[in-house]
Amino acid sequence: MDSPRPVLPGLAVLLAALSCTSPASDVPRAAPEVRESRVLASTAPEPSFRLPARKGPRPETTDAPPGTPLAHRQLSQLAPPELQERLFTRAAALPDVRVAPSGISVPGARAFWLRPESARGPRAAFQVGTEFAHIHPAEDGSLHLTFPPETARRVFQQGWGMPHPRSGTPMLFGPRDEAELEVVWQLLLRSYAWAHEGQDAGVTVE
Repeated sequence: MDSPRPVLPGLAVLLAALSCTSPASDVPRAAPEVRESRVLASTAPEPSFRLPARKGPRPETTDAPPGTPLAHRQLSQLAPPELQERLFTRAAALPDVRVAPSGISVPGARAFWLRPESARGPRAAFQVGTEFAHIHPAEDGSLHLTFPPETARRVFQQGWGMPHPRSGTPMLFGPRDEAELEVVWQLLLRSYAWAHEGQDAGVTVE
């Protein structure tokens, strides 16, 4: 019978370390809802939100007159790319939303589509298919999205957007700073609630 071979000191240390290491399956992982909460504090419109008047003059936009194929774009007072991406990240994390190219906007526009079984809003809550909103490429940064008629009227009244010259779909100007990001986010949540649940959350103006 062979005598057991001595274990080298370095190998003994390695084996001891491996024996104390948890297998990958034992490593705790954040649950999906925890990971999502790091992006979204809430997916519901804030009831206490009051829509302020947007500061300054209205940004320049393209005319996109009826009878032409011209795109409706924001040309001045553009949202910084970082704020555009933060807004996009939040919207992409909303339940039942998938991101895909827009079915109606310019190339490069990223659209927010609801899964068909989750699109419980009226037909007017969608631009095409189940697309309820899209954000234009970085050189623009505005959005087109749907609102209940009274919400759209108040958004225009307070200077946050304007109707598309041909379709009437609301354009929402891109956020210029942190405060405007939160305003635009609350408005996007109202568009989402209308498309997702058929809920008219409304908006109160300051």
